[in-house]
Amino acid sequence: MKASIKLAVTAGCATLAPMLFLSAIIGAVLGTDGIRDPGSTGNALTCTATGTPTGSIAGYDADQIANAATIVAVGRQRGVPEYGWVIAIATAITESRLRNLDYGDRDSLGLFQQRPSMGWGTRAQILDPSYAATQFYLHLVALPNWQQTGLAPAAQAVQRSGFPERYALHEQEARQIAGALTGVSCTPATSSLTAASWVVPAQGRCSSGFGPRGGEFHRGQDIAAPVGTPIVAASSGRVIASGPANGYGLWVRIEHAGGVITTYGHNNRNLVAVGQSVQAGQPIAEVGNRGESTGPHVHFQVEPGGKPADPVVFYQQQHAPPLCGP
Repeated sequence: MKASIKLAVTAGCATLAPMLFLSAIIGAVLGTDGIRDPGSTGNALTCTATGTPTGSIAGYDADQIANAATIVAVGRQRGVPEYGWVIAIATAITESRLRNLDYGDRDSLGLFQQRPSMGWGTRAQILDPSYAATQFYLHLVALPNWQQTGLAPAAQAVQRSGFPERYALHEQEARQIAGALTGVSCTPATSSLTAASWVVPAQGRCSSGFGPRGGEFHRGQDIAAPVGTPIVAASSGRVIASGPANGYGLWVRIEHAGGVITTYGHNNRNLVAVGQSVQAGQPIAEVGNRGESTGPHVHFQVEPGGKPADPVVFYQQQHAPPLCGP
């Protein structure tokens, strides 16, 4: 017999019957840091639940609800509309029944059964529910017209499952869960606003690095990934170039605090325009194979003070997540 879990969000906290505080549940799943900022190893966010009483969710235990709450909280923190939460929850129900599984088909892992071998991140990253949810949203919002796309086609475009019709089976319960968790949100902790403001621009394999290459000097770090893989802003800033560029095919350049400029080249498609402000982790382009390219990848270049520097070393100096693996 399926148990019914009732969720009520009142006076800044969420309760389940029997009495459980949502913040405590989330802490048990994610650790004492709570929700983690995308791509960060120490950029903690605090999850706070607010709102009015909601309905019940039949057939889901506290662990499953906590994972769904993480998906909703990350979506809200990233500014993803509620329809995106529904797609993400339905996908996680289909792939793992909202369990953070440490196994799966081949090397599939976690809530969404993402695969390290397909560029979704390391095993440890994928098993962090907030990281997994962030990666799902990054791929989802990079899809053209995703908000006008049906749930199953949208989920399939991100996941590329062998059984795409399954996602639609869970749309109604995903909407019920999302509706019951609308009060969940993530707000930045004070300590998270200083260090770790840099994120990895694309999930993939670091190939050609900074330094001499074939009689020339390679001024960036190449990250190999399939065409269409989302490229995100490495840090917050303002777009100063977006369009064709000699050798790069199609590029985006962003100016950040302190005069640091980042370049993302060989793009398949750009998603931002000159003058636009962007946030760290915001999709700005897709990995491509344009220009003088040796295969699908993003050429990632960092210029502190107008002079190219080794992006791997730069990330180490910023105490940012490793650009090329652990």
